[in-house]
Amino acid sequence: MNTIAKALLWASFILLPACVYAQEMKVLPNPGELESRLAHEAQTLQSIESDFTQVKYVDVFAEKVTSKGKFYYQRSNKIRMEYFRPMDYLIVINGSQLKIVSDGKTNIMGLSSNQLMNQMQDMFTACMVGDLSRMSAGYRLTYFEDNRYYLVKIKPLNKAVLAYIAGMEIYIDKKDMSVYKLRLNETGTDYTEYEFYNKRFNSLKDGEKFAIR
Repeated sequence: MNTIAKALLWASFILLPACVYAQEMKVLPNPGELESRLAHEAQTLQSIESDFTQVKYVDVFAEKVTSKGKFYYQRSNKIRMEYFRPMDYLIVINGSQLKIVSDGKTNIMGLSSNQLMNQMQDMFTACMVGDLSRMSAGYRLTYFEDNRYYLVKIKPLNKAVLAYIAGMEIYIDKKDMSVYKLRLNETGTDYTEYEFYNKRFNSLKDGEKFAIR
């Protein structure tokens, strides 16, 4: 796996097993209404700030690793993830550029020349902010709901993407149409989950947090 793919997967990688929770949900009878509502909300969304908890499970180690940090999004296509615990780690996506800061070292990479990385970047942004309009025809989407959440299950159809991610599950809070939980299944057993909380919308005043230099 190349360096850019690893970086995006790390960025893409919330605590209840999603498959158990999904059993309580019903198939959404009219997905078009959800897509229209999400598209409307996306038009008014300029920025998001939130705390997040990440839980990563790797079957070979039979353990979960929990991380905490801050998530920032700014329209369009700007994402910043700051990990504070158990270690400092920073990921910034700004358009076609990706910056990673780890152990005091900064790496900056371009994404525009790699079609697969561009597709994974769009997928990552769509999942993080719930903007399904960014999903290409290379994914199959199925929809569910209960009284509090919508659940969108996403299955990549591209074999190259499937080599990295087996599927995704996005839980969307019906109150504000924001992403509450995101689960990425890397294999049949390995997965990463995020849970987002303390969310603030349209509060960022400039793009300094997304500067890549």
